[in-house]
Amino acid sequence: MNIRNLTIKEQVLEAMRRVYSNALTTTSGGNISAIDENGHIFITPSSIDKGTLTIDDIVEVLPDGTRIGRHVPSMELPFHSNIYKACPDIKAVVHAHAPAAVAYACMNIAPDSRCARVYADALGKIVTTKYALPGSQQLGNIVMQGFRDGYRTVMMDNHGATVGAPTMAEALMKYETLDYLCRTLFHATGLGGATMIEHPIPLPKEEYSVRPLPADEGKKKEIVAFIRRAYRGQLVGGGWGTLALRDGEGFLFNPAATAPEDLSEEDVVKCEKGCLSHEDSCAYLPLIWEIFAKNPEANAVFLSMPAATMGFAVANKLMDARLIPESYIMLKDVVRLPYAALGNCSQIAGTLSKKSPAVVIDNECAITIGKNATKAFDRMEVLDYSARSVLLANSVAKIRPISQKEVDEIDAVFNGW
Repeated sequence: MNIRNLTIKEQVLEAMRRVYSNALTTTSGGNISAIDENGHIFITPSSIDKGTLTIDDIVEVLPDGTRIGRHVPSMELPFHSNIYKACPDIKAVVHAHAPAAVAYACMNIAPDSRCARVYADALGKIVTTKYALPGSQQLGNIVMQGFRDGYRTVMMDNHGATVGAPTMAEALMKYETLDYLCRTLFHATGLGGATMIEHPIPLPKEEYSVRPLPADEGKKKEIVAFIRRAYRGQLVGGGWGTLALRDGEGFLFNPAATAPEDLSEEDVVKCEKGCLSHEDSCAYLPLIWEIFAKNPEANAVFLSMPAATMGFAVANKLMDARLIPESYIMLKDVVRLPYAALGNCSQIAGTLSKKSPAVVIDNECAITIGKNATKAFDRMEVLDYSARSVLLANSVAKIRPISQKEVDEIDAVFNGW
């Protein structure tokens, strides 16, 4: 179900389904709205189970305040309507209670998106606002001011967070990304703290013409299946995470602009040197191209930013995979590259190999390769699971890595490639 193809009312329902099913809010918490070209606001109802909403539960509010529907609209209608009045560019608003975002709200601190490009690009600078009674006009005015001042991600002290965007798809992507940002920063704190990027390194750019390109339909299905699976496993989010599969003289990939739950085989893009099969793209295409060129044994490249692994990336710390046999067999010695490496795709591509199939770039991303999609996916999954294990262990005691002798025994018996 592609949310962009739904009616405004259906979008509100589907957005709440996704927010609730992804554990970003509770049965009673959070509210979502959208406004149409006539100024009609469609909003989730007050005090109705978020896990069982139907289309008939969504309330329509006319410009004169008339309400259409069988329920009372969310008590936070004042700040939703105020945002739409103050910011004509905003057509969708998501307010929810993701635990990591609520933690920042309770600390009265705005999370700093400068720790990684994926967060800075999606969220920009984030602002905090003062506490006011939920549902009050005072809160509506306070939240509106944050948006009027140009922010599109607003933390609400001791309450939660609200994002606004021109489309519901973008609003959902923003809120999901906020959750990942907050979790990443907490993970980094446990590793000594996050490093901020004051002067982002621009990613290498390449011009592509758009024309039809022959593509393996089976590989398209594989990409869709793995990206949806990766989303459920919190390895990719809305708007980020790319799986690329070698295909003939080029490769297939999922475009960054399409959310995993909206992805279909028709959305998968073919890239050949200088050409794309359609306009949707990915900022890392030159890097992916170099990785395939330098690693002929690799038929899959997975580039993403899962939260635990990104904790290590933004803390600029090495993720040692010598934890359990599975971790080492799949990942070998994970390579850590400095942020400056982004200026040299060839260097990054040359670092990856059968003996080093996983790389984490400071403040940017993680990359895994494999002989097929399953192997590249498994490596990204094992990488983030291993990162989670280290973070949990660090809260209790220092971990004891597998010894070199034990590593040598594993290498003599297992070929993880």
